[in-house]
Amino acid sequence: MEDLDPPRESTEAANQILQALECLNLNWDGEVLYQSRRHKAYHDALAQLQRQDLVFPCICSRQDLRACSGIYPGTCSLRDIKGSDLEPGNYALRCKVSNSIMFFDDLLQGKQSQNLEAEIGDFIIKRKDGLYSYQLAVVVDDTFQEITHIVRGIDLIGSSHRQIYLQKLLDYPQPVYSHIPVITNSLGQKLSKQHHATALNLNKPSLTLYQALLYLQQRPPAELQDGKPSEILLWAIENWKIKKLKNLQQLDEGLLN
Repeated sequence: MEDLDPPRESTEAANQILQALECLNLNWDGEVLYQSRRHKAYHDALAQLQRQDLVFPCICSRQDLRACSGIYPGTCSLRDIKGSDLEPGNYALRCKVSNSIMFFDDLLQGKQSQNLEAEIGDFIIKRKDGLYSYQLAVVVDDTFQEITHIVRGIDLIGSSHRQIYLQKLLDYPQPVYSHIPVITNSLGQKLSKQHHATALNLNKPSLTLYQALLYLQQRPPAELQDGKPSEILLWAIENWKIKKLKNLQQLDEGLLN
């Protein structure tokens, strides 16, 4: 459960997510892991990076970075301070990157490459308010839970290079990545609460799963929409064809193919 930001998190929202998954018969293995309870693990990973002198304090403001199109320019006066010399203060912590190209093979989107220094710059792994970054937390948690395959929306593909970079620095295994197209509205925006998308219809879980398979280009038989969620998921597992999603970037919510 990605609840890293307490001021913006809601216990009720977390419960609703779990209830929705249960309703759709999408069950999980083991105990639910809450990132808000994992600070010790993130602290240990951060300390490992600090021992390698790969972390430095940054006092740059958003206004400072706005002039650089959001790419950290590497000009912070504190960049060369050693990790062991860090003292408590009002600053963010950034991970140093090098001028080299990161590669990975996405099962759906093909070969991906990014020069972290030129396209991202040194990136934040602990915020000024003391909260750990998404990039660090998911890398630590994926390794802890022995995740081998990561399947997620293509809107997150830009984070993968930073996460793989951290995996290499921390000597973690690299999972296999697949970034699937996201469903968008008429304005090309991803369906989400932020863009006022309609909530899932949990009163009709079978229909919801059936429509999801249609959006994912899997062409389930029409009679399946009246089946039980478990039956629909079993059909999906046995008939899943990932290649039908290959090289797609987004899916229009108005089109059920």
